[in-house]
Amino acid sequence: MLVRPMRVACIFAFAAAVLILTACATGRYDWSLAHAYMSPRARQLPRAELEEIVWLVSHAWGDAIIAVGGACNEGRDQMHVVAKYTDYEVMIFDLKKTSGHWHIVDHGEGTPTISSVWYGC
Repeated sequence: MLVRPMRVACIFAFAAAVLILTACATGRYDWSLAHAYMSPRARQLPRAELEEIVWLVSHAWGDAIIAVGGACNEGRDQMHVVAKYTDYEVMIFDLKKTSGHWHIVDHGEGTPTISSVWYGC
C-alpha cells in the first residue's frame, strides 16, 4: 500500500525537476539571444539559424552565452559560442552546420582573451 504513494510522489518529483530545468534553459536562451554579443559574421546568419545555435548551447550548458562568432579563416558552416564558466575561464562550443542544421561538435574550457579572436569576424 505504501509503495503506490511513493511511486506517485517520485513521478511528481521527477516531472517537477524536468519542468524547472526546462524553464531555466528557456530563460538562458531568451537572455542570451537578447544580450550576448553577436559578431558581424553571426549577424549575417538568418535569424532562424542564430536562434538554433543559441538554443542548442542554452540547453547543453547551464550558464549564460557571452558571444557567438566564427574565426575569419573558417568556412560559413562553422561557428563558436563562448559561454560563462568561471570568472577566469569560459566554455567554448564548436558548432558545424550539416544537412541544414547546426550541431555541437566539440566543447572545452578556454580563456576570455583567446576566445575574443572570434568577435571581430
